[in-house]
Amino acid sequence: MPATIPFKRSEMKRLAEFAKREGVRAEIEVNGFVFRVAPDFNPVRVAVTEESDLDHALAEFDRKHGYS
Repeated sequence: MPATIPFKRSEMKRLAEFAKREGVRAEIEVNGFVFRVAPDFNPVRVAVTEESDLDHALAEFDRKHGYS
């Protein structure tokens, strides 16, 4: 039988809202049960031109140093 969560849904929601608002990871521990929440960060997007420039620089490095 699965153990029940030792705190209320409203408490978990409040903790999640706090973590998102403050940009931190938060956790609650009760009787050995740990509930952790962290804000959902969107990955940083690289502009296509930056990625192309990096690809070009790596290809040039490989050509210069004899890598194929």
